[in-house]
Parts: sequence; structure tokens; C-alpha cells
Amino acid sequence: MNTNTESSDKTNGMEKPLFTDEIVSQARAAFIAAREIQDHQTLFVGIGLPCLVAHLSQSILSPNCHLVFESGLMEVECDTQPLSTASANIAKRAKMHGSMLDVFSMLQRGEIDVGLLSAAQIDIHGHLNSSRLNTKSGKTLSLPGSGGAHDITVLANKVIAVMPSDPRRFVNNVDFITSPNSPYGNREGVVGVAMPDAYFSFNTGRPVLQKIYSDRNADALNKSLNWDSQISDKLEVVDPPEGNLIERARIFLKNS
Repeated sequence: MNTNTESSDKTNGMEKPLFTDEIVSQARAAFIAAREIQDHQTLFVGIGLPCLVAHLSQSILSPNCHLVFESGLMEVECDTQPLSTASANIAKRAKMHGSMLDVFSMLQRGEIDVGLLSAAQIDIHGHLNSSRLNTKSGKTLSLPGSGGAHDITVLANKVIAVMPSDPRRFVNNVDFITSPNSPYGNREGVVGVAMPDAYFSFNTGRPVLQKIYSDRNADALNKSLNWDSQISDKLEVVDPPEGNLIERARIFLKNS
């Protein structure tokens, strides 16, 4: 699919918004992840797709959720895509400017309900890799690293990963374990991963296809990812986002 194309239409002489394939894809991944958020929960938000998840949660599905960023920003109104955890567009919409010590202390105390993260790779165990990739030529490609993702994965009460729909990102074993999925006590670890087609859980120690959009096929999706995964007996079929919701995602991403 060509992600550089745009589609438009006109109704009663007025042009409808343009939605690129990339915007639609991000909106789908973010929406199915946002459905997992409960109102009044506190979210530790990573940069990238997790910000769109937080925006859709806060503006539509869970209006009373609380957003925390690694830089120390708390009670953030995330209405445009930030480029970093301390970008001016979220800093000016934060009710409190704390420190990294403040927000990571919240993690340690168990006050973060959900961590929202993305990564270069995720494997069947729920481990995340944002450190390095092994190329087919045998070379190693270094990546920016985890930032606070390791701490979030280990200390948040649970973590939801959000990934683009690229089969290369879904592997049986990550090239490097940046953020381990190691549930313990009341910390559930990485409970699931959202993508533009579906939502997988890791409740059984392996990926289970729990939710899928109505315009996708479960068997075909499983085969395309080449994961050692299974399809839930209670697979939930979800209507994909469209119209106003995708327009909201477009504005959020455009105005960053």
C-alpha cells in the first residue's frame, strides 16, 4: 500500500479532509489501544504512537485519565503530537512541571496504572527492543535506546505496546532485550500489543489475538506476522475508526 497517497472527496461542493494511509494506520493502532484504557487511570506516555493513544483516550474514550511524561510533566492535556517528553506544546498544557525523580518515584510507588510504549521490535514473550537490530548482512544497527522505557516496563502496573503494521517488528525473539516483560507481584508487565489491524494479549505467556478490526481476517493476519500466536476462542470483532475520529488523529499529527 502506498502511504504517500492521499484520498479526497467532495460533498455539496465542499472538500472532505484528506487522510493519508499513514494517518489511517496510526489512528487504527491508537484507537484499538485506547479502548484498553479505563477512565481515571494514570498513564505514563512514551513518544510517538503512544501520544496519539493518550490523546484519543483523553479526548474521547477516557476523559478523566491522567497523563504523565518522563520529563516530569504531569496532568498534561495532550492535544498535539510532541516531539519529545518536554516539548513546548505539552509543557504549556501541563498542570505541574515536576522532575524525572517525581515521575519515576510514582512508578516505583505503583501509582502508574498503564505505561504506553512503542519499540523497534516486540517478540512472542512481550519483550521490547529499542537498542539494536541485527541486519541480514551480519552487521548491527544501533538505535536510540530505551530512555525510560525499561523502568516503565518493569515498574508500571501494566504496559501496552503500540506498533506499526510491519511484520519485521513482530519476531519470535528480539535482537536485544531493552525492556523485559517480567511480570511480578502486582506488576503485570506487557499485557498486550496494539497494531493497525488488531490487539494481541500476552496473558498466557504467548501472543493471543484478542481483538481484530472487522475489515481484517484473523488467519491471514496471524500468517502475515509469522508469530507463534493463537486466536482467542472469544475473539472480539471491532469496528474500525472512521470519519471524525480519523480527522481528530489527522489534526493531532498535523499540528505537532
